[in-house]
Amino acid sequence: MKEAYRCVYLEDALVVKSLLDSAGIPSQILNGDMLDVNPFFSASVQGVRILVSDEDVEDARAVVADFKARRED
Repeated sequence: MKEAYRCVYLEDALVVKSLLDSAGIPSQILNGDMLDVNPFFSASVQGVRILVSDEDVEDARAVVADFKARRED
């Protein structure tokens, strides 16, 4: 598994995971459970990470790049 995306907020990670799912790329969110532990924390110290399989990492990073480009517009 390789990291395809890292962000501060769980909400961003959920959007990217949804985009990856729509593209047929299975992914896993790590460190996303911080809000379950303490709802007053809105960010994890290490950031929320999305991992994908080694063979999907290039396609996943392309999806992430498109997400970042659209977000900046």
